[in-house]
Amino acid sequence: MGFKRRRIAAVAGGALCGGLVVGFAPFVRYQAEQAADRYGASLSIDQVRPTWSGVSLKGVDVQLRGAPSISIRLEEVAVALGVSGRHVTMRGGTVSAVGPREAILHELEAWRAGQPAGRTGTATSEGGGSTELEGLRLVWTDRADSPAESLSADNVHLSRAGGRTAIAAREAILSLGRAAFSVRHGRLVLALEQGRYQVSELSADSIDANVALPEGTPEPQVVPEQNGRTHPAQLTRTAERGDGADAGRNRGAAVREALLRAAQGIDLALGKDAKVDVAGVTARLRRDADHLNLGPGHLAVRREAGSLVVELSPGEAAIAAAGADAQQALTFRLRVPLSDAKETPQEIVADVQGGPIWLSTLGVHEGDMGLFDVARTSIVSRARVVLSADGQTLGVDGEGRLKNLSLRSAALADEPIAGLDLAWRAKANGKLDGSKLVAEDAEVDLGALRLIARGEYEHAGNSHRVRGTFEVPLTACQSMLDSVPKGIVAKLHGMRLAGSFGIEGKLRFDTANLDRNFLLDWGVSNTCRVTEMPPELSVDRFKRAFRRLVYGPGGKRVDIESGPGTADWVPYEDISRFMEVAVLTTEDGAFHRHHGFDEEAIKNSIRENLRKRRFVRGASTVSMQLAKNLYLERTKSVARKLQETLLTMYLEQELTKEQIMELYLNAVEFGPLVYGIGAAARHYFNASAAQLSLGQALYIASILPNPSVQHFDANGEVTAAWSGYLRKLMQIAHRRHRISDEELEKGLQEVVVRGSPAPHLAPHQPSEDGGEAGEGRAGEDEGGAWAAP
Repeated sequence: MGFKRRRIAAVAGGALCGGLVVGFAPFVRYQAEQAADRYGASLSIDQVRPTWSGVSLKGVDVQLRGAPSISIRLEEVAVALGVSGRHVTMRGGTVSAVGPREAILHELEAWRAGQPAGRTGTATSEGGGSTELEGLRLVWTDRADSPAESLSADNVHLSRAGGRTAIAAREAILSLGRAAFSVRHGRLVLALEQGRYQVSELSADSIDANVALPEGTPEPQVVPEQNGRTHPAQLTRTAERGDGADAGRNRGAAVREALLRAAQGIDLALGKDAKVDVAGVTARLRRDADHLNLGPGHLAVRREAGSLVVELSPGEAAIAAAGADAQQALTFRLRVPLSDAKETPQEIVADVQGGPIWLSTLGVHEGDMGLFDVARTSIVSRARVVLSADGQTLGVDGEGRLKNLSLRSAALADEPIAGLDLAWRAKANGKLDGSKLVAEDAEVDLGALRLIARGEYEHAGNSHRVRGTFEVPLTACQSMLDSVPKGIVAKLHGMRLAGSFGIEGKLRFDTANLDRNFLLDWGVSNTCRVTEMPPELSVDRFKRAFRRLVYGPGGKRVDIESGPGTADWVPYEDISRFMEVAVLTTEDGAFHRHHGFDEEAIKNSIRENLRKRRFVRGASTVSMQLAKNLYLERTKSVARKLQETLLTMYLEQELTKEQIMELYLNAVEFGPLVYGIGAAARHYFNASAAQLSLGQALYIASILPNPSVQHFDANGEVTAAWSGYLRKLMQIAHRRHRISDEELEKGLQEVVVRGSPAPHLAPHQPSEDGGEAGEGRAGEDEGGAWAAP
């Protein structure tokens, strides 16, 4: 009997346990679904297993109501019951979303709005307990194929207890268009204050930013300069841009509003005693093929006197690691007001203060932006940038210095530039819509060389108005030369100067009426004189045979022999006088009046380039072209132009005008590997330099800007269009009293034929416009070059 009762009890107990086991999983699923529903979500569970302390849910899929683009998959959710309450642990899984950033944020807001008031952010404290998440992966892309924006975070850990939530991730990568950010071992602590969570702490081991800046706008392409001015016909024209007078009209206000919103959003997110302190902030900026590295730096965010202050500096650790006691931190500080109270300054202020500090300490790498020796280059800055309360005006007031700057830049020089000492100061303000800029005081110092400028710029419609002054204070010429790094004046090593140089000038123009409103005037005090020149640069070497490198087809350098006594050299007296007439007509009308530099041509050039809003006309004189041909490469750089200027001064100092013209006509290029007037006369007309007629000489001079292009038709005659151009040049030469009436009449009858020493004669044809060429363009008569057809 007792055995039977025990058997019945065992069966009943087994049935009860079996019932509990059978009913356990549905009960847990039901409770989990009810809890999810209270949070505005639905879920499905693959497996439910009891544990010693509670329950384990395997393969949990969660869907937030109102957020269909977001999917959540949790590998395991463990619920443990204890004396302190319920402890929920989520291990592994992925939260993924696909869709534009704005759409995802809108869905999250829709989900939050669908929950009962007070539900969000408070559930974890109901009845005590805690929540912990570990090993989660976050993935977001703005589109499934070829995303432009994305976010991924690995090994995310979250814990919530006692009204505090801590979120940490081993690594997170955010990509937004041209910018990408990588955060390692980031940690965010949220504290429940006044019914909502606010940031209590934000830190990270490192934050790396990689930003691609907008690419530079290509400059209009110009056929490489050969021997003379760049004529308008050489320009590969590009479509003119619109002025964009209305573009950016509200740019400043928009920037200010964005900064205010960001600051107020950060302020709203920060708790009362929040601490935002991030070490190891680095940035890599890229533009075209150039790049610049910065960091690691120290980022701090704090409230201060009604403003939010963001501060970035290299930190004492970075300075100490560089091992230089003389260094001081260089700090970038941005101050943004948080309220609209009248007693609070409403300007947004950015300060860059500190130094000297090595560029290497700031994180700049060797090779960045062409820089080298960055461990020996120091920077000092005391500068403030202020965005006005209305967001319309930006002001700059400060000074700075770069010492021992070294860089490689093809735009500056062919050779590396080392040891550049550059200082600046400026006080200026301008409208952010580009309508006005006022420079109260601006100065750039390069050693003993100083440039001071003051003025203002205004833009209205299609009109650009400038009014200002500039000055280079009187300085010893040798001191100025010594201030220029050797890489910029590499070919002038050993040159010595005496005397002094200074210039004061003023500029005023309005592009809407350049003919009436253009003034460029300067006064020069120049007693510079070359007192010593190295033998390889001395003009004495040009008085006998010498060797030089020239350009052959395809730009290949070729070594040729030139100078008196060589096969192709033609003395001045053996060159047709029409050749000099032609050069003075096409290239340098003021040759016999200037001392190497034609001031009027320079002014006319600037005016015409302003008129066309692109480079269409240069102002090179015969002396400048000669200096370039004898000494320099064809590359265009600041160094080449500066050396060309000094060498031009030297040639004018040491040679007569006749000697300069003789050298010029024997040195310049008249065609592929056709150098010098002797070779050119034979090549084109099977004649000697002395036999050249007016038309032949003008043809040879007319191709100087681009000697690789010829203008003969199939039967060898100069084309009709180019013949008309040559007749216009003849009329200009006659008007300048360089040829007689008889020479003009005979020249107008010429038909220039390639290979024919004697030009053919034809009845005189009047010019197409019925009058003399050149009457309509101011300034061309006195040294300008005429545009070829």
